[in-house]
Order: sequence, then C-alpha cells, then structure tokens
Amino acid sequence: MKLNNKAYETSSIEYAPFDQEKKYRYVISREKLENNQGDLFTGTPFKYRAILTNDRDMSDLEVILFYNARGNSERLFDEMNNDFLWKNLPFYFLNQNTVYLLITAICRNLYHFLLAQISKKVAFVKPNFRLKRFIFRFITVPEKWIKRSRQWHLKLFTNKAYYPLLE
Repeated sequence: MKLNNKAYETSSIEYAPFDQEKKYRYVISREKLENNQGDLFTGTPFKYRAILTNDRDMSDLEVILFYNARGNSERLFDEMNNDFLWKNLPFYFLNQNTVYLLITAICRNLYHFLLAQISKKVAFVKPNFRLKRFIFRFITVPEKWIKRSRQWHLKLFTNKAYYPLLE
C-alpha cells in the first residue's frame, strides 16, 4: 500500500485482552527505513505502527486514513492551545470566549497565509514553522538606528537576506 509517497505493509490481527470475550482488532503497518539501520528491539530496518480498534468493517487502509485524520486535528488543537493561547481562555463568559476563539482562529489562518508568502521569497523561513520559531528566526533581529548625513538608516545585525521581501 502507498500512502503519502511511502510504501507501507499492513496486516490485521484479532486481540482479546486478558482472555476476555470482547475482541479488538490491531491494524499494524510497517514502513522500511531509508537508512536501513536496524531497530534496537526487532533488529529489522522497519518502523512499526499499530492501531487498536473495534471496527471490523473498514479495511486496513481506511482505518489508517481515519486515524491519520484524527491525528491532524489533534495537531491543530496542539497548535491552537500552545501558539494562540486557547489553553488559557481570558474571559469568564462563554460568549466572550467564543469571540476570542473565532478571532484567534482567523489570526491562525492569516498567519499561515503570510508564512506561505514569506517562505516563497526568503530561504531561511519554512512554510511549516510554528509561531514561536517564526518569531525567533524571522522577527527577532538586533537592530540599531544610525543617523548619517541628516538621515536615519536602519542597521540590521544579521547575515540573513531580508531584501527579497522588498522586491
């Protein structure tokens, strides 16, 4: 099976924990490592993943895609909790917090749009940067205003090329 341009081998097994009557299904997938380095426990050059489910109707691929979609939404909530402060809501009332959540979600979308535009022009910014990394790599730059010949000039103390953004 091919998923995200990577080859996976999948299999399913039935599992009854502690010899109970209720059975579950393990969907196991493995991916060959690019460096062919053996794993410490198995000694084989594979990365194994397992999903425990009680759904017997979906195929192995459908189960993996379903749980990958869940992982994507979990990653989104992690980003919103940590980067846009959904973890600590600022207001006491639900209506005010709802407005706050909506505005920060709009800010996240705007941030990702700007990040995509900036990463096309500047090599040291990647389109998958989280907010804190973007601030430390792009925004936080030592600078000094210098007055020369009755004009103020901004001197940036960095080797990074910001000038493609001005073109």
